[in-house]
Amino acid sequence: MPALTTVPDAQRPTGKFITEYVLPRWEQLNSFRSLLRHSRMMALMLRRRRVHVHQVQGIIAAYLFNGETVGGQYGRLTTLVSDQAFEACHSKSLARRYFAAAGLPVPEGRSFSADQKGAAADLISGTGPWVMKPDAARHSRGVSFGVTESTFEAAWAGAVEANPRSAAQVMIEQFQDAISLRFYVVGSMVQAVAARVPLFVVGDGTSSLRQLLAASFEARQVNPLLRITLPEISQGLLGSSGRSLDEVPGPHELVLLSEDGNLRLGGIPVDVTEAVHPALNDLAVSAAHAIPGLGAAGVDLLTPDVGSTEDAVVLDADAWSNTRMHRYPALGRPRRAGAIAAAEQILLRAKYWDKPVLPPESQDPDDD
Repeated sequence: MPALTTVPDAQRPTGKFITEYVLPRWEQLNSFRSLLRHSRMMALMLRRRRVHVHQVQGIIAAYLFNGETVGGQYGRLTTLVSDQAFEACHSKSLARRYFAAAGLPVPEGRSFSADQKGAAADLISGTGPWVMKPDAARHSRGVSFGVTESTFEAAWAGAVEANPRSAAQVMIEQFQDAISLRFYVVGSMVQAVAARVPLFVVGDGTSSLRQLLAASFEARQVNPLLRITLPEISQGLLGSSGRSLDEVPGPHELVLLSEDGNLRLGGIPVDVTEAVHPALNDLAVSAAHAIPGLGAAGVDLLTPDVGSTEDAVVLDADAWSNTRMHRYPALGRPRRAGAIAAAEQILLRAKYWDKPVLPPESQDPDDD
């Protein structure tokens, strides 16, 4: 069993989700004729609304409406995100403070600077299991699950090294055995929700994990998003599972090989927009609103059950969020609403940003 829990994988929240939502439809993985990049999709949606995307340099672009600059983008980051929100989304600990200040549920844990290694080690020696992550790194770099006293040194070194800023902190939090959900929030509305299912296989009693992974990855080739993000099959891919590639799982045994649903670590996105409890949508919107100026972002929640808010926590916010996992999910309905809603928000700002809220004749001249 993984060090994180003694509960069999099939009985864990993610295992139950896989059994109910994924395995019955595995033979019908979504296929798509083409794959558009997020920035390309945004450009198309803006063009349909008469907003011209002018490429300035590299990944920098300006938005023009009626000949005037009304916004722009840097990669996937647009002017729907304020400087304050950009700073918050660049620091997991800062975003967590915004969430907590708004009274939202967050995982228990602490942040440590690079010179507080001893204090961090003392925390690890207490009740766990623990997850260690760099404060400012992205794409799951430097994240370790199931950290113990014996693995602390390697996990700490990995988290510190992955931080893009030398002064950035390291977060240590208690592991939440839950389903990872990504909500794409624009303004005050959730546009799409995807469950980020980590790497898994189902045993047949004769095939090794290596063979099962090879068969799983072959099946994923029909989906262009899964195809371009397939990782190399190696022992390192199994992370903290404690498994070996040569191990042979029993017949019908569900094996979770990772805790991270990142596509480049073998995870798959499953659309659950219509399945999540409405209160989870409200929680995601509240998380986005907790960070001033966060007009469009991916919000990550952990919940033991997509149909309930019990024990759900807000994990993170990503201003660079990519809508492709919603547009090209492995299973479930493809969603274009994220890019459409973001383009609509940019158009609304272009039309009304500098306009008075009240017509001039209704304003009191003494207000000045």
